[in-house]
Amino acid sequence: MAPEHDKIRQATAWSDLPMTLPVSVLIPAYNGAKYIAETLDAILSQTYRPAEVIVLDDGSTDDTRTVVGRFGQRVSYHFTPNGGICRARNMAASLAVSAYIAFCDQDDLWRKDKLEQQMGLHERHPEVQYSFTNFSHVIDGVWAQRTKLDDAPADFFRDSLPAGSAPFIYEHSLYDPLLSFQPVWPSTIAIARQRFREMNGFREEFGKNPSEDFEFTLRCVKQGPIGIVREPVAGIRRHPLNYSGNIDANTRGQIEILEYVLEHHDMGESTRQLVLEQIAVRKVERSYGAFREGEFDRFISLLANVPPRYLDSKTRVKLMISRLPAPLARSARKFLLKS
Repeated sequence: MAPEHDKIRQATAWSDLPMTLPVSVLIPAYNGAKYIAETLDAILSQTYRPAEVIVLDDGSTDDTRTVVGRFGQRVSYHFTPNGGICRARNMAASLAVSAYIAFCDQDDLWRKDKLEQQMGLHERHPEVQYSFTNFSHVIDGVWAQRTKLDDAPADFFRDSLPAGSAPFIYEHSLYDPLLSFQPVWPSTIAIARQRFREMNGFREEFGKNPSEDFEFTLRCVKQGPIGIVREPVAGIRRHPLNYSGNIDANTRGQIEILEYVLEHHDMGESTRQLVLEQIAVRKVERSYGAFREGEFDRFISLLANVPPRYLDSKTRVKLMISRLPAPLARSARKFLLKS
């Protein structure tokens, strides 16, 4: 086991060494005609060229095929009946031929040096078989200056990070920290194809879950080493068509996945308590919307098994109101929301 001070390592400089590690870029698509051309342009403009780019069309009914077809032989296009994004990602991975695979959602963007930085880390450190990059949100074509890792809790990484902005290697597990703060997006990850196969890829039963990648990410970060690119070389686009933009649906999906990992992932008691805590926190968050919409039965149901310590005084008042006869509950709700 490495000494404690070696738990975070600066990655070896990559700019002065040749790079030969091939990577396949995989894009699951569903009715992505509006944005996928810009995504493909960003991928094909990388300073470190991918060995192949695969679009797995998950049953689109729009012009996705036509748009992708304009890129000719530079992009390999495959169509399958709709089965969910997890299935599409797994199918794309089964077609890949490179030692590494990198995912990009159909509407996200990459800075030109994204693969250069990320694959440079893997090239110099073959023991690192999984990595992710920092990212910024992109709204109306403008990249936000604030990045995802800027919002990380102070104790997210257990040790002080190396100075500068270069990629680094993290030897700890990130499983527990990711339960409450999620800095990993599918469009930021690269993983050894063999490791992806050994992990059996994404759980396809979560293909319609808006937080479908959460369970896969938890498995990936359960143990180090993990490669991390600190610069925001990926852009996660925010727009009206984002399925992931529905906060209530996302929270519901996270609860489903946390309940799954509680039953199926191997974990110690301290981690188990963290998972239970995060389930409770998310149920309370969902309850706010239920009460606001006057869905009293759903509000009560969400909080039924939440320990009292997670309920503040206002939430307790809402519970009392929700248990009143319906006419009284509706009147009291309106009064509370106006106050």
